Amino acid sequence: MSDETPKTRLEKLRLEQDAKFDAIVSCLSRELYSGSPASEADREHLIEEAELLTDNWAAAENNHRPLELSTALQILLSEHQEICKQIIKIIDSEGSEES
Repeated sequence: MSDETPKTRLEKLRLEQDAKFDAIVSCLSRELYSGSPASEADREHLIEEAELLTDNWAAAENNHRPLELSTALQILLSEHQEICKQIIKIIDSEGSEES
C-alpha cells in the first residue's frame, strides 16, 4: 500500500498526463513533418490536433468501440486515456468522501 495521499497521487498523474500529451504532440510532429522541427504556428496546430485526437479517443472508448493499438500514436492515446481515467477516479472518490 502506498503512503501517497490522493492529492499527491493526483498531482503526479497530472504531470504524467502532461508528459503523455507532449509525447503525442511529438509523435504527430514526427509523422507529419518527417522529423524536421515544426514552426511555432505548426506546433500550435499540432497541439490542437492532439487535443482533438485525445477527445476523439476518449469518446470512442466511452462508446465502447473497439480501439486498435497498432501504431505508436494509438498506444500513446490509449495510455493518455488511462491516465485520464485514473485522475477522474481520484476526483470522484474525493467528491464522494465529502458528501
